[in-house]
Amino acid sequence: MRVSCVIPTRDRCRMVCAAIDSVVRQQWPGLEIVVVDDGSSDGTAEMVAARYPAVRLVRLAGLGAGPARNAGVAAARGEVVMFLDSDDLWLDRHVAVLVATLERGFEVAYGTTETIDQVSRGRFCIPEPGQGREGAVLAGLLRWCFLVPSALAVRRRAFDVCGGFGTEPFGEDWSLLLRLASRYPFGFAGARPISRRHLHRGSLCCLTGRELLVDCLSRLGEEVAVAVWGGVETAQRFVMLAQWVRDQNETSWTTVQEWYCAMREEGLV
Repeated sequence: MRVSCVIPTRDRCRMVCAAIDSVVRQQWPGLEIVVVDDGSSDGTAEMVAARYPAVRLVRLAGLGAGPARNAGVAAARGEVVMFLDSDDLWLDRHVAVLVATLERGFEVAYGTTETIDQVSRGRFCIPEPGQGREGAVLAGLLRWCFLVPSALAVRRRAFDVCGGFGTEPFGEDWSLLLRLASRYPFGFAGARPISRRHLHRGSLCCLTGRELLVDCLSRLGEEVAVAVWGGVETAQRFVMLAQWVRDQNETSWTTVQEWYCAMREEGLV
């Protein structure tokens, strides 16, 4: 099975080297690596080209994570596409475990990601222990995005049918996952982590304000409302969550994880 790994990056010259090395260590036959340099100014593209001549390099002008991943998929040749954010790592047997999961009859597979939280100084897993779902996962994803792109594998045909990642600056992965889950059952690779995520001050999951959260939830509510699989009731939940975020006037979440924990305490997820 031909597998392509898409790595979007911007101004992470050192981090992206570690990410690429973690893919090279997989030793999967014919594994293709596509790095999308999304407008770096630190010499990332030049470094990747010099150090990894076998890597397919795509250059963009700072379009964002969603368009960068889509451009990487467009350049990829694999029948299965996997993703790795440039500040994350694949652990041993990442590819083998996800391919084995797809071969059980799934178009989409995902595994567990261990997060090293360098902001709040802790560790946690996504999904949480005992929360991994297999099969029909749409209802669960409508409540919370319980997986991350760095632990995702999708057959190219399913990715194309569902239109790829969104172009929004936040929540573009959740949108794609909802569309995928509306069409296909997901395979779960198990509770043992297959990827490691680093949550740091420069992460996309660090928050500078609530506006991104409100915009994300409002947009998802609109998307769900017009979808064949959506409807008024499910859309209203996103509207309710957006309003709840607005109402937290004295709250300052620094990461998506802190936001999630606050919602969990309120019984919202």
